[in-house]
Amino acid sequence: MLRIDRAILATTSVTPGKLALGESQAGPATRTLTIQNDTGSEQTYTLGHSPALATGANTFTPSFFDAFATASFSSPAVVVPAGGTGTVDVTITAPAGLPDHGLYGGYITVTGATDTIRVPYSGFKGDYQSIQAIVPTPNGFPWLAKAVGASYVNQPAGATYTLQGDDVPFLLVHFDHQVTRFVAEIRNASNGQPVHPVFHDAFEEEFLPRNSTAAGFFAFVWDGTRLHSNGNKLKTKEVPDGQYILVLKALKALGDENNPAHWETWTSPVITLDRP
Repeated sequence: MLRIDRAILATTSVTPGKLALGESQAGPATRTLTIQNDTGSEQTYTLGHSPALATGANTFTPSFFDAFATASFSSPAVVVPAGGTGTVDVTITAPAGLPDHGLYGGYITVTGATDTIRVPYSGFKGDYQSIQAIVPTPNGFPWLAKAVGASYVNQPAGATYTLQGDDVPFLLVHFDHQVTRFVAEIRNASNGQPVHPVFHDAFEEEFLPRNSTAAGFFAFVWDGTRLHSNGNKLKTKEVPDGQYILVLKALKALGDENNPAHWETWTSPVITLDRP
């Protein structure tokens, strides 16, 4: 709720106006608040903390926890001259009782003679890149599948595809969490080597969302081609008939693509291409 009248008449401002603490893996987070006194006299501001409920840690059925963060200050109060500024450091520690992958938050209060300014904060408990994106579902996704009517049929032992009509390889994948990048590498089934030293991707997607339900999935289609760069244009080239596997690679949200730990992979059963 925004109180326009109080915002206009306020004689105190605090920057930054909110604190995004990120993940707590590295320990407590320390931020500096700058208090601006717009009155004509010296003011003393008292620092306080109002924690809020935490949420987590399951993506699809979040719970509420009365696990509160703690806050400490470099000084319990700050004296700011007329028309001047003062600073204070606040250190916020994630709730000890909150499960990893939970979200916590609250408000830092700055109270003067006439104003109380509230600075909201939020943080993530644990290591953000430890969230698993490609999560097996009760149905056993990921799948290599065939389309049979309006349904998909799992092909755990591999399958042959003519690439005619709907007879194409479908890859069914469930995402518990969003991914930054999603790539399918085409490799020869006989030796596991890429079909081309550079251009061996069946498809490539960016910034994919998570599924809306714990049992939901996305269906990706491979049409038997590989992506190929021709100057500044991205084209496709047909992969010859034969036996292949697709290695699906997902880069975690906010992940570093040069860090192998931030990638998740899944290898499909053997896909046999046999065009008529």
